[in-house]
Amino acid sequence: MHNWLSASKRSVILNLEDERGRAILCELGKGVDVVVRSHDRGPDAASLQAANPNLTVTTLSPFGPDGPYAAYHANDLILFAMSGVSYYLACPVDDPPTTPPKRNPGYQVGTVSGLSAANATLWALVAGKRKGQGIAVEVSEWEAFTHLLYEQTGHLSDDTLPADRKRVPGAVITIVGGLVWCLPCADGWVLASPREDHQFKQWSEVIEAQEWARQAKFSTPDLREQNAWEIYERSAAWTKLRKKAEVYLAAQEKKVACFPVSQMTDLTGLEQLGHREFWTEVDHPLMRGLKCPGLPIRADGAGTSPSGAPPSPGEHTLAVCKELGLPSEEVRTLWQLGVI
Repeated sequence: MHNWLSASKRSVILNLEDERGRAILCELGKGVDVVVRSHDRGPDAASLQAANPNLTVTTLSPFGPDGPYAAYHANDLILFAMSGVSYYLACPVDDPPTTPPKRNPGYQVGTVSGLSAANATLWALVAGKRKGQGIAVEVSEWEAFTHLLYEQTGHLSDDTLPADRKRVPGAVITIVGGLVWCLPCADGWVLASPREDHQFKQWSEVIEAQEWARQAKFSTPDLREQNAWEIYERSAAWTKLRKKAEVYLAAQEKKVACFPVSQMTDLTGLEQLGHREFWTEVDHPLMRGLKCPGLPIRADGAGTSPSGAPPSPGEHTLAVCKELGLPSEEVRTLWQLGVI
């Protein structure tokens, strides 16, 4: 995570519990447009903007700066569960007590709230220039992640959300009224959704079940939903003998919605990501050939991914103190006192 997020950046360590450490941070804030801060670290937005009135200060906190949860601490796992997303990752299930809610891999709450903060910060920069002074932005990580459930929260007013996580006997998964199957393959899984009549006919040909086209029980979407498990079992018996690339390419050729479920080990070999130069090789002093995901952005057709090595923690502290004009003797004293 550090190698990915910190490539091409500089690293300074300050003791923000110390008054002099906070003062150095405010001094650094005079020469920048934006400071992104944690709610419980260092000088607040007002102190930073007192040193630089044009500064945009974005503060992230688990629950926001006010309200009954304002003082609560939380990490990615807690916020993932409290948002409601965890509930829907394992829903519906046959036996809820033995199949608990799940959490996605990685640090998705931090990523989503970071993107929300980045968007808000860009807006604040533009608005601040028009206003003639810096703007303070507040981002609640919990609210940012809960916002992902816009579809589910849209059903709150009509009481169509499920009351519990238990699967209704015989129920199948549908998306926008269409059946969806996660089918096993020899090397993983594919998702397939032959929802329309013509797609189902084509899918029948793909899995060598052409007789389905003549059977009344599969003649309409509603009837196919009633007999979904029979379709699944026949489909799975065919797909599990084949690799996922063979399955999804055969389905795509027949214009059937189907795609592979990628594992992380698959991604570095995908031609599309290679063509788009998604992977960035970072010049790391200890880890040769370190590959990190690049930014999904291009400007004027050129990539924007950083290529410099990620710094070690505090690698540039002394250099930055020198740039601020701090005398060498003072820097040495601050180092000895643990301020820097």
